[in-house]
Amino acid sequence: MEELEQPELEKVEGSTENFGKFKDVDSLLKAYNNLEAEFTKKSQKLKMLESETNKINEEKSRQADIERQVEDFVTKFDIARPFSSALKESLLTNSEANLQDEAIRLISNNYKRAEDYASDSEFLNNYIYSNQEIKDKIVRDYLSKITQNSPIKVESSASTIPLTPAKMPTTIQEAGRLAKNIIKQK
Repeated sequence: MEELEQPELEKVEGSTENFGKFKDVDSLLKAYNNLEAEFTKKSQKLKMLESETNKINEEKSRQADIERQVEDFVTKFDIARPFSSALKESLLTNSEANLQDEAIRLISNNYKRAEDYASDSEFLNNYIYSNQEIKDKIVRDYLSKITQNSPIKVESSASTIPLTPAKMPTTIQEAGRLAKNIIKQK
């Protein structure tokens, strides 16, 4: 900051001029020096605030630029849209990060194969089991299978239930053979 020139005291000291609210030259000089110090402080504070304002404006401009870049990118590559917020955050926190590299990193870290989805109960409940078209297809396929003359096997953990009535013996010899077979099986 430029130094202000001190008034020449010799010219003022000998005169009988009125110094306003100051009683003499020394009190006027002291007040002037205090005023100059305050002015310097205010100027420094103003410069600091201007610097902070510039930094804030630069950061806002950077954020807007990153948001525009990410929006353009996800418009071009729709697969990246679910990661747009994470992509913006990553680019804002790391100024050296590259948009495409970050997008590839985020997508590859979150990529799931079909096998992963097939074993993900939350995905199945939200997107498969709740889909009426899929339910209808499963029922149609099942009904188609059971109507194709293939026997239906009905079993329980305790025993097997036959679907046709048991053949009853008509003679004593048949009853004897049936009894022997039952005894042999146990």
